[in-house]
Amino acid sequence: SICLQFTMKMRMWDQFASMCLAVVTCTIGCAFTGGMPPRQRGEHLVLKAEGAGRPVVAVLGANGRTGSMIVEALARSPAKPRALTRSGKWKGSEGSKVNREDVEVGQADVTDSGSLALALAGVSAVVFAAAYSRGKTEPKDVDNGGLVKCAKVVLEKGIERLVVVSSASVTRPYAPVGVLLNTIGSGVLSEKLKGEEKVKELFENAESTYTIVRPGGLTMDPPVGFAELQFNQGDTYVGNVPRADVAAVCAVAATDPLNSGANKTFEMFKARTREPLLPWYRGKTRYVVGNIRDCSAMLARLRPDKEVYDVPGMLPISLADFALGWARK
Repeated sequence: SICLQFTMKMRMWDQFASMCLAVVTCTIGCAFTGGMPPRQRGEHLVLKAEGAGRPVVAVLGANGRTGSMIVEALARSPAKPRALTRSGKWKGSEGSKVNREDVEVGQADVTDSGSLALALAGVSAVVFAAAYSRGKTEPKDVDNGGLVKCAKVVLEKGIERLVVVSSASVTRPYAPVGVLLNTIGSGVLSEKLKGEEKVKELFENAESTYTIVRPGGLTMDPPVGFAELQFNQGDTYVGNVPRADVAAVCAVAATDPLNSGANKTFEMFKARTREPLLPWYRGKTRYVVGNIRDCSAMLARLRPDKEVYDVPGMLPISLADFALGWARK
């Protein structure tokens, strides 16, 4: 029985190590590619359109592998995407069937507020999918500073929504995944978290809303669809997820008439690949949402960030780590 228990534990940690490798690969790939009261959850928010046309949603980091797929997902939505890149040229993903006439293309540098102000003129929502480029930029300038500059422009221009592509494990630097990514990625997770926190501070009591999406290990697999995905809050689980599914979720968050993702932060992954970031995170939680075919409905089931609090900490020192109860007021 001792041998059996040892074998089972080894298998568990083998699975966990594989998950760490997937998230590491994802982050390295991203790095190289480089007032009025807030709206209530469920309140209808119809995106403004220029004239009689489709509302425009800007995508920063549109030449990245995930960013390009977000542009394509938006092209299939009621909105018109504006692909914004540092070069001013958009290449699209390999094998893309999107009609280029359905995509506006422009130039923007997330480290330059003036550039952002020009590029975001007339848009109804912004998806921030930019990431630092090794050897060219630093995480503090893009994943943190660039995001904050973008958020300020969104508020100054009265843009309705900001959707941010972040990463799982940003609040868990002591987990194996967090240690690895911050070590090899110049502190990228720490900078992403600083950017997230500043966005939440800036949007406090603002009419504009934010949605922060934290994908697990990104893959180039075909999309599995919303019903095969899980969302989680509290940064306790990780798993693999196709970039195409992340793109689809971002497109819904940016265009959903109900704005169901307003002022919410969540992790996402394929349900069958879910693993705890640390072994004692296997406990019961009320923050996992899944087995739903409609993305807007999944977003609606999530809780506003202010209502997410009863999640485990760094060490398994108390059963209260997994306490369930009503959200604090």
